[in-house]
Amino acid sequence: MARSSDRRSSALALVVALVLMVLVAGLWAFVFFDHRQASSAQASTSGSSAGSSSPGESSSSPSSESSSSDGDDGAAEGEGTLDQAREAFAADGSRVLVLGDETGDSWDEWAFLLAESQGLPGAMWMTQTENGYSGASEGTRLWSGAMTEATADYPVEHWDAMWPSTDPDLVLLSYGHHYSSADEATQSMEELRAAITEQAPETPIVVVLQNPQADDANASVREAIAGWAEESGLPTIDVAAAFAESDQAPENLRLDEMHPSSAGSQLWAETVEEALA
Repeated sequence: MARSSDRRSSALALVVALVLMVLVAGLWAFVFFDHRQASSAQASTSGSSAGSSSPGESSSSPSSESSSSDGDDGAAEGEGTLDQAREAFAADGSRVLVLGDETGDSWDEWAFLLAESQGLPGAMWMTQTENGYSGASEGTRLWSGAMTEATADYPVEHWDAMWPSTDPDLVLLSYGHHYSSADEATQSMEELRAAITEQAPETPIVVVLQNPQADDANASVREAIAGWAEESGLPTIDVAAAFAESDQAPENLRLDEMHPSSAGSQLWAETVEEALA
């Protein structure tokens, strides 16, 4: 009987041990499964967080588009500057300052042909004394600050004498024939632009691309000035293109290798006038 009881006790102990093993195994299985679910949830959350950064990245795309749009606005402003120049030119009592070389330093050249056509009393820079304008009065409406063989450095160096006592409403820049390099041209044009902007920040500036020399020898300088004007947001009036497209022979539009003839000066004045009309 004792042995039979011992056997039952052993069997019972074995059953209990097996039950405990099953329970422990089940408990570990539950813990493992719960951990897997938590890990999956964390991974899903991380994925959502990474996904949520995409809108941030996407939101930077509109920023880029906005920059591009700003660039478009800049271009529009450049075009608007020519509109402002037209408005200034057409306004009652408007005052125009022309800064350039000897292609506009005579009463029968483009600047004064323009003044005459528009009924603007003109005054001419005194190239001999270099200290003021001939014919200047309270009624002057167009100043031609043209100087023989001048570059854009010249008005900066003679600023106090050359800049009118009353700020002009429009400034026309006409340079390009007397530069030895494109870099020299753009640097001096930028210095003059900066001086004008500091003196009269609201005054529109328009760049005149001068007539072609014989064999278009000044093409590289003219193109550099045109590129600089575009980068600076300044509109241009392409007199060179008007000369090239004219029905008249190139030699009839020039007196020599560079200077415009009477016909060339007339074409020049008409081109500027039409651009500002």
